[in-house]
Amino acid sequence: MSNQPYGSDPRYPQQGYQQAQEPTEPVYDERVYRRNEGDGYVQSQQERYVGPNQVERREEVYVNPDVQRAKMRYWVAATIYFILSVLEIILLLRFIFRLLGANESNGFVKGLYDLSYVFMGPFKGIFSDPSFGQASMFEISTLIAMLIYALIAWGLVALSRVALGPTVRA
Repeated sequence: MSNQPYGSDPRYPQQGYQQAQEPTEPVYDERVYRRNEGDGYVQSQQERYVGPNQVERREEVYVNPDVQRAKMRYWVAATIYFILSVLEIILLLRFIFRLLGANESNGFVKGLYDLSYVFMGPFKGIFSDPSFGQASMFEISTLIAMLIYALIAWGLVALSRVALGPTVRA
């Protein structure tokens, strides 16, 4: 059967091409893929086509512990500084509202005072807080609490940098 719609073409012979009698070398198609994901993993894949339906595949993954430790160090510091920022904002609002003599019967102000009292408890009574008029008060203990919490956060971040620092290899 011919692939010509109107019969065979007289310009070409009807017999097929001669096949080689000697065995031929198999063709190897070798591909190497490398991927560096930036998070401490370097991946290398190698594919080799051995036969018509056979593929050899080799995969290597290299984990860099220093990069992973650096990422962990970053996230620990970022988390500590985030918690410190929230705490400092709460204490700063308390300080400003006390200084300006905010109405303590207001729901927001009462909630803020109740929330910040948990963090102010250890520092109450260190110094006497001078008052201005009937409602205004300069809370030195709030400023001391802000300073102490900032120093604690700084110390925790420094400790995490030491604990999660790069390892020294001999």
